[in-house]
Amino acid sequence: LLPSDLGLRYSEQVSNGPAGSCGCFVMQGAAADGYWKIVPVSSAMQLGLAADAAVENTDNLNGAGYGLKLFSFAAGPRLKLSKHTVRPFAQALFGVAHGWGSEFPAGGNALTSSANSFAFDVGAGVDYTLHKRWSLRVLQLDYLRTALPNNSTDWQSNLRVGAGLSLRLSH
Repeated sequence: LLPSDLGLRYSEQVSNGPAGSCGCFVMQGAAADGYWKIVPVSSAMQLGLAADAAVENTDNLNGAGYGLKLFSFAAGPRLKLSKHTVRPFAQALFGVAHGWGSEFPAGGNALTSSANSFAFDVGAGVDYTLHKRWSLRVLQLDYLRTALPNNSTDWQSNLRVGAGLSLRLSH
């Protein structure tokens, strides 16, 4: 079952610092999403299912001497305007996150280079129609919450900003 829309975007993410450090760090990467129409809410609004996958990277976590690569995949409901040149949307997605190439506590004084966690992604965006099939993803703004181990709260708050292109496969 093909999605009605496919998107690809550049992604920049600001994340809270690791336990024992202060400040935030920036990660960069790419993201892709698909959207499946489910039901019209009104003549101009649709409710559907969105799936989003992203990978971001930083080479150095605030001078810690190691970096972080983060993959996230989440899916859930997306509400979007469908019959306009400017097409805003809002979504709430649930899924998983995988971090690697870093240092995660593994019990006691042990460390591991990768970890998995639950992920929650709530966000919104705006697509601007360029052609009947192509749209410019002018902005997508997401709050991504992950639960990777960190010797503190085991919660991370991430603000993700992106822009890119979207291809409409069906009307």
